[in-house]
Amino acid sequence: MNCKISQFMLNIFVASTILATYSCNGEQNETTTTNNVSTDSINDTLSNSTEAIYDKSLSNSIANLKLIEVESKNTGKTYTIGIGLPNSYHLEEDKTYPVIYQLDAKAALHTSLETSRGLALSGDLEEVIIIGIFNYAPNSELLDLTPSEATHPDTKLAGNITEDLPTGKSDQFFQFLVEELMPKINSNYRTDKMSNVLFGHSLGGLFCLSALQKEKSPFSHYLISSPSIWWNNQEVLRKRLPRRNFEPVVYLSVGGMEQIPSNLPAKIRQEIPEAALNIDKATNMVTGIIEVYDYLQRQGNVDVYAHIEEGEVHTSSNVPSFSRGIRTLLLGTNRDELRRRSFDSPLLPWE
Repeated sequence: MNCKISQFMLNIFVASTILATYSCNGEQNETTTTNNVSTDSINDTLSNSTEAIYDKSLSNSIANLKLIEVESKNTGKTYTIGIGLPNSYHLEEDKTYPVIYQLDAKAALHTSLETSRGLALSGDLEEVIIIGIFNYAPNSELLDLTPSEATHPDTKLAGNITEDLPTGKSDQFFQFLVEELMPKINSNYRTDKMSNVLFGHSLGGLFCLSALQKEKSPFSHYLISSPSIWWNNQEVLRKRLPRRNFEPVVYLSVGGMEQIPSNLPAKIRQEIPEAALNIDKATNMVTGIIEVYDYLQRQGNVDVYAHIEEGEVHTSSNVPSFSRGIRTLLLGTNRDELRRRSFDSPLLPWE
């Protein structure tokens, strides 16, 4: 998480806190305010937690998680790669495993790894290898995960992007994944080369959509959590999907509290900081995921499922999204239910 993007998360956090109060207490307590919440104190908390997340020494604290360094000719950077092996890897020498490539590993690789292992132990998921890409350099993710230079005013507002921040090099990062990282993983580990999952959240979700649009993308499954489709006025939705000889499977999700509902009482809305209201209008995270779903349905040649994680905010929605999404993608869990477009929420109506 870079310092510019964290400001976006801060504003969403403040708005979500107010929404959570409203959701739990109902309209009888609608005058509850957050005037006693200091924006500066929240900034300090985010800053301190970010330092912990960025501490590389914490990244190897789980058994069977190996860290390697991979230098990329395509991006000119060196990436720390986390390799999480399943419990049976060294016991079943002839077995191959699906591979999940997780973007922004420093945010949730450990959670994803332990979730996948727990689900496998209970029989709710086949065992998998998880490859996490750590992107430690300042603002490096913003450069690697965005498909174009930030030009639209709403994009600069939503991401708090200034002229000095480089953006728009996702093509090079994609080439790193498919030409450099994946061959290395496939040659050194027993992978099921027909089952590759790309998992991204926020800007990582935007990258997943861009990867899906590439004709030679090697990924069979896409787990797309809270994608930043607002980038440059939703330009990602103006491209067509290529025709393939197979049908990729896509799981979409977003936190139910990532967008301010249109029917929020005026007394509650007036307590939300203006900056948060402006960013909410520029991003439209929940209605955005509905637009992505409709876009993929119109494109065809893709099997798409979607779910709204009720009660989750932008910084928490990736965790339940991974658990539900990976089971839907690899085991087909709840596919019949999720195939229907049931986005309406009785508590937070978005349409």
